[in-house]
Amino acid sequence: MTPATYHGVVRGGAILLEAPAPLPDGTEVLVTPTTEEAARRGHPTALLAALKVAPAVPAEWVDELEALIEQGRRPPA
Repeated sequence: MTPATYHGVVRGGAILLEAPAPLPDGTEVLVTPTTEEAARRGHPTALLAALKVAPAVPAEWVDELEALIEQGRRPPA
């Protein structure tokens, strides 16, 4: 199973998720607290969480970017 990331906040000692998680009751989870300050400073936990939810880039976009890079190459001076 691929790990998923769910966002939430702590209220009254309980973690409240922003949206319902498709997990059955009794599922064990690991919670890693993060703060907005840590995210702004590039905290590794925040960076890893951001990479997990990054949008997928279509292969055609990658091909186009590589072609444009190749077109822009100049011989060394």
